[in-house]
Amino acid sequence: MSRCLGVFAAACAFVLAAALVAPARLLASGGVASGPGDAEARAALGLVYDGDFHGAETRLAALAQEHPGDAVLPYLQALALEWRLEQDPGNRTHDAEVLALADRALGLADVVLTRDGTDGRALLARGAAHGVKSRLHLFRWDKGPASREAVRMREALAAARASGANVLDLDFGLGLYDYYADTLPRFFKLVAFVLRIPGGDRERGLDAIARVARGGSFFHDDEARVQMYDIQSYFERKPDGAVHWIREMWRLHPGWPIWGLKLSQLLGEPMGLWAESAAVARRILATAEEGRRPNYQPAVGAMARALLADALLGDLRFDEACATARAAPSDTPGAPWVGERVRGVLARCRDLDRRAGSAEANAFALLARSRRLREQGDETGADTACLEAFRVFPASAEARLCAARESLRAGRPRAAIELAHAALDGAEDAGLRPFARMALARALEDEGSRKQALEHYRRIWDAPLGRDRLRAAAADAIRRLEGGPPLPDAPPLER
Repeated sequence: MSRCLGVFAAACAFVLAAALVAPARLLASGGVASGPGDAEARAALGLVYDGDFHGAETRLAALAQEHPGDAVLPYLQALALEWRLEQDPGNRTHDAEVLALADRALGLADVVLTRDGTDGRALLARGAAHGVKSRLHLFRWDKGPASREAVRMREALAAARASGANVLDLDFGLGLYDYYADTLPRFFKLVAFVLRIPGGDRERGLDAIARVARGGSFFHDDEARVQMYDIQSYFERKPDGAVHWIREMWRLHPGWPIWGLKLSQLLGEPMGLWAESAAVARRILATAEEGRRPNYQPAVGAMARALLADALLGDLRFDEACATARAAPSDTPGAPWVGERVRGVLARCRDLDRRAGSAEANAFALLARSRRLREQGDETGADTACLEAFRVFPASAEARLCAARESLRAGRPRAAIELAHAALDGAEDAGLRPFARMALARALEDEGSRKQALEHYRRIWDAPLGRDRLRAAAADAIRRLEGGPPLPDAPPLER
């Protein structure tokens, strides 16, 4: 589901962010001359994020013919082609073409810089071209060339800044380099070429990428949004920060199902927003079954069905989950995770069948009923069913959470603390954790342990896993316990 696999996910992100977004900001500002075909080039590049690689490449090639002296256009051609080849890692057919296009950009930039060594557009085209070459080398795990090209990229961008044109915008771009140069060595300490990259500044870089992602750059608003999703979900481990950006990508580019598939996956296991995950997967599956959009091939339908089965299981809709999994193909070429996920759901279905009539199975049925009643607004009925599940099977984390809440209502904070701790420690479903933490924080506050309660309230506020009401309640509690200036209900979405 990612254009980068395993360790490549981080490596590709480094070159991508450091090399590509910086030129976009420069071009958008007044201090570097815009080219006559830039508006059309921006529209063509947008087709990449719609999954229309052929359309993007065709339009960019036509623009390059119309404006043969513009060094930026062959760089954009290389970028579009790089995106396409990364969707099929085993195919090296286009590697040489990407490098040739980047070299063409470098040659055209050199022609301009021979006349004027401070030309900002030529300097940024040079930096971008070195960057896309580094990205390809790193994608292929050619560590030496990747390192050399990355350093050349940084030198070219630094030269553009030294030329005096749009220093602040160039700082935004170099900030992207800052993030990855500072972050990657922490993740890949054994990768020597990363350690040879000049150092950066993680916080400064993250701020810069977020500014670009909010919009207004010339070419790479979408690229920055993808980077914010990758950074927050992979490096920062903050799904609350990632979900906004991947939602934006799917809203802006519904023609490429990769964004919806990533969104459904993020809403699922990392956040426990199972109903939302299922809803996204259903939309993708329905579009694939209609057969009207070229990128929604049968393999996409298989991916959506696997995510749907997983989400239904997480939402305790057992019968529907099992039926969905049984209807899914056992194997999807190019996407082994699909079969693995489907087999996992089917294994759980078989396990439930074997345990039919057991205390655990009865408790799951009661918890499923509790969730459905809560969705209907019947809080009393939902609590009754959930407490019965605790009586039947007290080892259930979800049932323990209900018992903790009941202990809170009954004025037994010590019992609530123990039960909430047990629920938090035993919660396999990520969606239960912020609720368990809230019960724990309230119980600690009731018991008089304000400092410990405040710690848990802050953790909820920082990572509510998409539960906006919980975040607002945590903000209220922090204001109540700390006093001082008001705390916003939510930190900025991009961070």
